[in-house]
Amino acid sequence: MQCRVMGSALDTALRFLSAATVGARTTLPILSHILLEAKDGELKMAATNLNFWLEWTVAAEVEEDGKMAVSGKEWRALVTSLKDETLILEAPEPTGLEGGRLTVRFGGSVYHLPILPADEFPLPAEAIWQGAFEVDGKVLATAVRKVLFAASSDPTMGIYTGVHFRKDSDQEPLDIVTTDTHRLALVTLDLEEFPPLQMTLPLQPLKVILPLWEKAGVVRWQVSEDGHLVAWEASSWRAISTALTGTFPPYRRVIPTHFAHEVVIKVGAMLAALRRMAIFKPSTKRTPHRVILRLKEQELEMVAIEAGYGSYEEVGREVIGIEWRSEPMAYEIAFQHPYLAEFLGVVREGEVVARFQESNTAASLWQSTSDEAYRYIVMPMHLPGSEGF
Repeated sequence: MQCRVMGSALDTALRFLSAATVGARTTLPILSHILLEAKDGELKMAATNLNFWLEWTVAAEVEEDGKMAVSGKEWRALVTSLKDETLILEAPEPTGLEGGRLTVRFGGSVYHLPILPADEFPLPAEAIWQGAFEVDGKVLATAVRKVLFAASSDPTMGIYTGVHFRKDSDQEPLDIVTTDTHRLALVTLDLEEFPPLQMTLPLQPLKVILPLWEKAGVVRWQVSEDGHLVAWEASSWRAISTALTGTFPPYRRVIPTHFAHEVVIKVGAMLAALRRMAIFKPSTKRTPHRVILRLKEQELEMVAIEAGYGSYEEVGREVIGIEWRSEPMAYEIAFQHPYLAEFLGVVREGEVVARFQESNTAASLWQSTSDEAYRYIVMPMHLPGSEGF
């Protein structure tokens, strides 16, 4: 192989390709590599972790075709510092022989990077694809970012670790939803171009692909006929992800519709208080970080607590103003601190409407006053020694 390529084009691609590789400590060393193929005036690069495939194409002056897998860590580390250089890539034929080297030349410098045979690199699964459709990538990425935080971070939770996409018919909106069984985040979009489907996608590929959706503008989608794969494509890249297996829970059934208390809260004031209360975060993950909300006639009292065995101590207190939309009435409920802070961190500004059911052991519904398509349902927390929880 022999080709000439701009370092700036490689750097952009490798920032995303590196996120799709597996670390060097793996039973399959090839997964820590990036596949290179020089052909027809292009250099195509690809990375995979077996569940996610990302390929990127850049313009190149190709004098001799070739294909090999180069160590991703060394390849990116070298290219990152060469954005303003023109790189000459050379490898002897047949390329990719084990123990061979990729020679990289720029200016008066030369490097020899280890490579593996291209035929060891795993290719994406073959699939029969349904018809393609195009979606506004920025709109979709914005919606997905709003729900990511509510997915489970426990790898044993299977379907709950992903983002669920559901559209029942051409006339109905698209639901984008996550849940860890204690809370649920849901965005509803009117996207006519989106076909009916139900699919749950893992977080890791989405976190890699979201910036690409935003930059691309329009993104081309395809879903395999068996529903196990989804492909995205723009001008310079293409990605394929496997879907999570299992049945996503019937989330619409848990969205409450009747409430006893409804208040409007300023996001900035509540979020600032929660951030200050984070100083009482327990040292172990097994101990939940709780905060009590006490609704009063003209204010919301927020109380940070430290829990013991069968009791708790109030260690922090702040008061912020609220606006009642229901008849003012004293009400007390407790939540996990992160469950409120993470939602408000997504909303960031403006106001939210918090709706509570009569029982302080039932789910509450939170919405931004400026985005009715975005809903957050969260379960309360038990207080040690309290009754009725």
